[in-house]
Amino acid sequence: MKHITPPEFHTQPVYVELIGAGATGSHILAGLVRLHLAMLELGHPYGLRVRCWDPDTVSHANIGRQLFVESEIGINKAITLISRYNYHFGLEWVAEPRRFHSEQYFNGGNVIVIAAVDSRKSRAEINAGMNNYPHAYLIDCGCGRDFGQIHCGNGSPELPYPWVKHPELIDASKDGIRRSSCSMADSLEHHGLFINQFVATGVLEVLWQLFRNGGLDYSELYFNLKTGRMTPMMIQSSLTV
Repeated sequence: MKHITPPEFHTQPVYVELIGAGATGSHILAGLVRLHLAMLELGHPYGLRVRCWDPDTVSHANIGRQLFVESEIGINKAITLISRYNYHFGLEWVAEPRRFHSEQYFNGGNVIVIAAVDSRKSRAEINAGMNNYPHAYLIDCGCGRDFGQIHCGNGSPELPYPWVKHPELIDASKDGIRRSSCSMADSLEHHGLFINQFVATGVLEVLWQLFRNGGLDYSELYFNLKTGRMTPMMIQSSLTV
């Protein structure tokens, strides 16, 4: 079964809430710029309107794994990236240098929420705010050392929200002890060098399918870079018993 993109997503502005501008989110944001430019070139009248949320500042440990440079250390991640792309591409995207707050939701329109966060607690906070985004697409992504997953839903019968199918993703009691990395080498003990970029590309491909091909045949993607496997979960008919 194929999920069909609502027609208004092809004719009206599309608002994107990118929550997280770190290892995965920074790569997603760079890809959103490319997607926006491609949409305009292919005839979309408005393209994307992006707002990026992240309370963290750039640290030395981020250099190399995330899309930051030494001169940006100490500056908020969302402000750094949004300022960069606004300047180079003449955009008017918005940076929110704080944790996501759903009371600041986009008022109406077509919305895509991308959760590029690294804890179940953060996912639970995003889930709690989804009532302010009726019928929005929600794309959740996450990864380990050499594996990752992407879940996409919009609350429809054939495309339920990710955390409806996988409630364990928002169970904060399952979060382990968070540890900060003081160097890139320390970070690489817990995540491979390219796994975040791989997951970000998967998120962007889901969006590309929605706009370029008019819908989705799958709602989930699972990656394992160690074995070289990528497995989709195909969308099932809502009439299936």
